[in-house]
Amino acid sequence: MKFNYSVTEVILMSKLASYIALDNLNGAEKIIQNAKKLKVEPGKIYEAILQSHLFCGFPAAIESLKIFSNHFTYFMPKIQNYDTGLFKVLGNHNCKLIYKNNFKKLLSNITKLSPDLKNWMITDGYGKVMGRKGLNLLEREFINISVLCTRYYENQLHSHLRGCLNLGCDPIFVKRILEELTETAGKMNIKKAQKLLKTIVKK
Repeated sequence: MKFNYSVTEVILMSKLASYIALDNLNGAEKIIQNAKKLKVEPGKIYEAILQSHLFCGFPAAIESLKIFSNHFTYFMPKIQNYDTGLFKVLGNHNCKLIYKNNFKKLLSNITKLSPDLKNWMITDGYGKVMGRKGLNLLEREFINISVLCTRYYENQLHSHLRGCLNLGCDPIFVKRILEELTETAGKMNIKKAQKLLKTIVKK
């Protein structure tokens, strides 16, 4: 499966996600302004911010959306149909694409921790959010690794770095995205993330 993406847009969305993960609204605003100057489709910026609630919570998404709204006063988001049955199907499909052979192991591990959380992860995370229009699955994975690298949750970062590769992304480009996050995630986190990526590629 091949996903098309703009290098410039992926870098901007990744930096935006990283600033949101830091609760750095001033930094997030600078990225939003830059994206507007570069004529990035506002719907993509909107989707990147919405997705941030998965790892950063509703307050971070709400405050970031306020900034977005100030700079894109003309943007009117379209409500996407709320269909939990569809979300579950999409969630299973997307999760399998990202985890491949580790899909069943993931479900087993999360179910042991909490069957409710497993259902939310599939239906809400991989279905309702990751299955939305506006950004493709690989673009959304870049957002995930940006947040997880910035906040440094190693196990989840490992999974989503592998997810980028499973979706057909060149490891060299994943490494570049990590390098672009040095200012926000910090040199130590980037160094650890790159080491993690290197380990994944060798397997």
